[in-house]
Amino acid sequence: MARHASPEPLVSFEKVSTIFHVGPHVLCVSKLREGRWTCTVDEGAPSSSFMTQAEAWEAGVREADRLDRAANAP
Repeated sequence: MARHASPEPLVSFEKVSTIFHVGPHVLCVSKLREGRWTCTVDEGAPSSSFMTQAEAWEAGVREADRLDRAANAP
C-alpha cells in the first residue's frame, strides 16, 4: 500500500520591516513574530523587543535623538 504524503502547509518566516527616516538617521522597525517587534538605528544592533510596532518606533526615535545629542556634545 503506497503512502501519499499530504502537502505541508506553507509558513512564511519572512521578517516584516518598515523603514523610517528620522533626521539623518534610518530606523528599521521589524516584526519578529506576533506581538514582538524590534528596531535598529543606522543598521546598528537591534533593540530589545517590544509588544507593538509603535513602541519599537518610539524606542528608535529616542535612540536617534540620543545619537544626535552625543554627536553635538562638547
